Order: sequence, then C-alpha cells, then structure tokens
Amino acid sequence: MAGQVIWCLGMYGSASTWAFNVVRQIHIAAGQDRLQSHFFSGKHGFEDFGRGNVIDLVKSHEVSDEGTVLELAARSAKILVTMRDPRDAVTSLMLSHGHKFDRALDFVVAAADLCRGYAKDRRAKLFQYETRFFEDPATVQVIAAHLGYQLPADAIQTIFDGVSRRAVEKYIAELPKLRDILRDPISGDLLDPKTQWHTHHAGRSGEIGRWKQMLTAEQVKKIEAHAGSLLAG
Repeated sequence: MAGQVIWCLGMYGSASTWAFNVVRQIHIAAGQDRLQSHFFSGKHGFEDFGRGNVIDLVKSHEVSDEGTVLELAARSAKILVTMRDPRDAVTSLMLSHGHKFDRALDFVVAAADLCRGYAKDRRAKLFQYETRFFEDPATVQVIAAHLGYQLPADAIQTIFDGVSRRAVEKYIAELPKLRDILRDPISGDLLDPKTQWHTHHAGRSGEIGRWKQMLTAEQVKKIEAHAGSLLAG
C-alpha cells in the first residue's frame, strides 16, 4: 500500500465527503493510519506525494487544470466517483454556498464532466446519490472490498456509525475547538483539512428532488441543455 493515491471524485452535493471519510476510516481500521488528505480544484503539485508508506487521499469536484487531472489520474490506484442529478446539485450549491444560479451551474457542469469521464475507469467505483448509498452500511463493505480490504462486520458498523448524520453533525459542532482548523475569512466557514468536513455540511436534509421547489422552468431548461444526459427521472 506504500505511496498509493486514492481519488474521491464527486459532483457537488453527492455525498462525496461522506465517501471520502469512509475511505479514510477504512484505511485506519485496516492499520493504514499514515494518511495525507488533499483537496484539488485547480493546478496542484505532487511534490509531497508518495512519501514513505503514506497513502494520499484526494478529494475533488471540478479540477480546472487539465495537467493536474491527468497526473492525478495516472497516480491513482483506486477511484471513487459519486454523482447526483445535476438539478439537485445546482440547488445544493445555491443553498449551501449562496452561489447565484449561473455560477452554481458552471461548477456543477465542470464537476459532472470530470465525474462522467472517470466513472467507467477500470479503477473506479461509481455511486449514485439517488440510491441513498450513504444510508446503507453495506456501502462501507463495498468500498472496503474495492480498496482491497476485508474488514469484520463490527468494524464496518463502527465506520458507518461514525459517518452517520448524527455523528457528522456532532463532529462539525466541535470544529471551533479542534486544532489545525481553517477559516474562510469572508464567509466564516470552518474546514477540517483531514476530513474535509465544513461547517456548511451541517444541517442538510439530503432531500432528493428539491430542485422542483427551488428552480424556475428557465433554469431547469438551462441545466438540461448543459447536462441533460445526467438527469434522473
């Protein structure tokens, strides 16, 4: 396992941070606790990757630099992809980040294109938000197997319990007290770089189909024009 890169790639609002933390906890449960967390969105160097037996866990949505994408893909031993109906992904960005519609759409389309590009990669495992995979402990077992681990049932349940909505809400509430927490100077949003949990991840309902109450007919048509092949039902 020395020097491996695991890439957790997800559309916005697709439970990608949940998946990232499941990957992280699976490695810890398997005794691979020398982990380094990264978040990619643009050009990124790899100078600190592959040191000793450290496993590099990368989380991303869109990545604007093509060279970085190609290098990351070349280095990745395993890829997890999480996708969601782009109408709900846009709605999620508008609600949780306060983005205007056009900005949210740009981010969602860019992330969706990247996810779609790697979803069928031989190293990839794809999860669709609408299946509610994040509510099923069996998903933890599936991810563990994809990563090459066989964990006992009690370890699987412990990991699942640790990423439950209740556990996540409790963890996020403690962010102000933790070390090495980052703060957005404008929004005040807090981030734990190890887990990638933000304060904006708190208080979410995970509702499917919220776009029907939030988006105008014109906005829906615009999403259909840019990401129609990803629409769910």
